[in-house]
Amino acid sequence: MKNRWIALVLVSSALAGPLWAATYYVDDDIAILKANSRVVKPVEDGSVEHPFGTIEQAIEIAADGDTIVVAPGYYLSPDPWKYAELGFKGKSVRLVGSAPTDFGVVEQTVLCGVIVFDGIEDANSLLQGFKIQNHTCGGILGNGTQATVSHCILSGNGPCGATVIKDVKGPIRNCLIVDNTTFHNCGTDPVVSGCPTLINCTIANNLSNVSIPGGASIVRNCIFWGNEDPKTPVPAATRDGPNPEITFTLVESWTRGGRNGNIIDDPCFVRLGSWREVTYEFWTRDGKTSTTTQILIEGDYHLQSQGWRWSTQEVHGSHWYFDPMTSPAVDAGDPMDSLGEELERAPDDPEGRWGFNRAIDMGAYGGTMRGSLSPTVGEIPGVGTLDLLDYWPFGTSNRAGGIGASQWYIHDSEGIASKFGVTGLTGIFGAGAQYVAYHVSTANAPDWVAKVNCYYGNRALYITEGTPKINPAQPPDEIQAEYPEFLVPGTTIQAPYDPFTRAPVEYRSVMVVRGTLAEVLTGTSKNPDEFLAGSWLDVIALLNTTKDGVPGEPIAVFARGFGPLMIAGQPITGAIVNSKTFGNVTNPWPAIR
Repeated sequence: MKNRWIALVLVSSALAGPLWAATYYVDDDIAILKANSRVVKPVEDGSVEHPFGTIEQAIEIAADGDTIVVAPGYYLSPDPWKYAELGFKGKSVRLVGSAPTDFGVVEQTVLCGVIVFDGIEDANSLLQGFKIQNHTCGGILGNGTQATVSHCILSGNGPCGATVIKDVKGPIRNCLIVDNTTFHNCGTDPVVSGCPTLINCTIANNLSNVSIPGGASIVRNCIFWGNEDPKTPVPAATRDGPNPEITFTLVESWTRGGRNGNIIDDPCFVRLGSWREVTYEFWTRDGKTSTTTQILIEGDYHLQSQGWRWSTQEVHGSHWYFDPMTSPAVDAGDPMDSLGEELERAPDDPEGRWGFNRAIDMGAYGGTMRGSLSPTVGEIPGVGTLDLLDYWPFGTSNRAGGIGASQWYIHDSEGIASKFGVTGLTGIFGAGAQYVAYHVSTANAPDWVAKVNCYYGNRALYITEGTPKINPAQPPDEIQAEYPEFLVPGTTIQAPYDPFTRAPVEYRSVMVVRGTLAEVLTGTSKNPDEFLAGSWLDVIALLNTTKDGVPGEPIAVFARGFGPLMIAGQPITGAIVNSKTFGNVTNPWPAIR
């Protein structure tokens, strides 16, 4: 028995649903043992000690809410050219690999066939952590299922029509859909069809492209590149109702590139895959003969970077390597998305001297341990530091990852709103934050200055009513307020209580705390319900400290890619960031400066 079940137990505990739900285990070694055993048949009850040999056995016994954990191996058809099928049988179960978000393990957990949902599975159903590859029929047929499909590789499939995922109504996340074709004479259909939610997927180098349903479809942080027939994915048009929401996505030959964070540049994959015709010669009793078949030379769809990117082969004892170019998709996903499992620094570069992670990547590896790191620009961050720029980006700089100007609102007890927001910039747009100063104006806030310039440089965020000094960045002649740019969680710093006040700015001793919003508020009188609704998974809080260094109440909270959730001890009650609206931004105020 393979010695991996301790890890599987940890995985199953993390994936566990209701307390009453069961977890079953599958290991193809058992099936192999049964096939080769002449006398003693192994015990199979789906436990860790006695796993099932096939996934079908586990699905047969499983009930809604149960989890099936599958060890690395080769399942369904032993021949990639023969049809095989795995059905969920309408059960809302969680079918997962043993390390379902680790693509190194995903690549070794192969389902050689087509996965079929009945279409009645609810949103609790999950298919995660598998490589699906069958040259004749491989793919996923959803039939309208609400199941989630995530962290799967669909490559080297050749089904009729070339469609490898169809009619999955639940979200499809972190899927690598590449190098698919058809070996049947039945026309060409979209490689992905009828799937309204695609997040962090790479769909590249396929015989056909994606068909995006009309209406309330969501496509975010994806890469569509090198697909044929047609080159550009086609969103379905609708006369009424919402249009598909496509943001922070790289699309080849698309007229909407450059809007909503979308780009049309070459994603700079390490290597595209290819199909090759191979002829084998061999001898029979009738003499020499030959057979011709197609084989797949698999591609490598990691994103190149001059900072750091994952190499499938070790180079000088490390899987982290660098390239002569950087993909425009690196750190180009939605800046408000959590980094997930992406590393902030490469293991051999703890200071971030060569590469530093600023935002989630586009594509299937975004949010995973294999996400690429962009090259360090400007100041070297240092060991264990966070860059305030990533948490208060102002929303206009390419390095900051924003789209459009940002605005934040604070309502008083009578519902009257004060506002501060970006009204313009000075510098070289797109050249990097060290070349840009943001004009921030306030409204209906008599205690605040009317307008300031904000810019990053010399390891600080400078706020000044005077002229900014950029390119190269230097301290302004008159400083309204100043924050350290690079923050280390758990340390104490001096930070302004109210950076916009007309009175002399008060600096307070604060502790830097990082976590989810709920985590950073633990031990304070504040709770997440007092803040804007949202999935604030990565925030920095500045907590007042006593003379003894004990952290107390927050004076400011900043969320990755969003900016302040609290300023001067007051929660933000509304905002417009990256063209998205949060909370109350419509309430009028009696006067605007």
